[in-house]
Amino acid sequence: MYQFNMSINSENARWFRDMESVLSVKIGGAGGVMAAKENDGRVCVSVACENPRKAKISAAVRECVTQMYLTSAKYDYMSGILRLPALSRESYKILLHALVAFDRDAERDIIERLLKITDNLALDGFFNFRLAELRSRWNDIAELAVNNAAYLSSDETLDELLKFLMSAISPKIMRLDVFLRGGCYSVKGRYMDGEFEYRVFNAEQLMLYLINIAPLELNLFGGFKDDRLFKRLTGIFDAKTSENIR
Repeated sequence: MYQFNMSINSENARWFRDMESVLSVKIGGAGGVMAAKENDGRVCVSVACENPRKAKISAAVRECVTQMYLTSAKYDYMSGILRLPALSRESYKILLHALVAFDRDAERDIIERLLKITDNLALDGFFNFRLAELRSRWNDIAELAVNNAAYLSSDETLDELLKFLMSAISPKIMRLDVFLRGGCYSVKGRYMDGEFEYRVFNAEQLMLYLINIAPLELNLFGGFKDDRLFKRLTGIFDAKTSENIR
């Protein structure tokens, strides 16, 4: 029997909670079981499986923990150091998400190079001590944005920066179609062997989703009356309208 334990302080428990359901599914699919409980200010996680399944379980844990650092941990860290009071709440949130997604492939390589799945892994301790290289990169990015805050208060300049950031984000999907229907946005795409469609209810949610997905091709259908959103979609993502799609 193989057993693996990891923990994180309650202050950063959201990092684990954000990946918990995905991790549980992956571990179950690999033939293992997982249990988590909070005790003395820490969330403690135990994973167990038969020895022949150790490699698959370790790979699942490593994948999910790496993603945790690239998303939840990076978001919390960046939001703590990125001070841009001149930006609107919407613009700040969009920029923050773009900075979190920025250069994620290179950062994944750094984490995977350093992360070893050993018993009693302290997720917060690994972040604080072993990922100093990443935090230094994030500090530099935040400092650059803060030093140019006056320029970023302009939508035009901010959108230019967002376009640059998107150019360094690997796409998660080749093509995405967005339809404006009844005041909502219907997003349609194809991933792996299946198609998906769901609704997005406002411009901010749509922008945040697109930043994360970073579609290689974005197509718009319907009359987009939100000029600010339309400019961002065509300027940042090079979106094509239905008249220009071949």
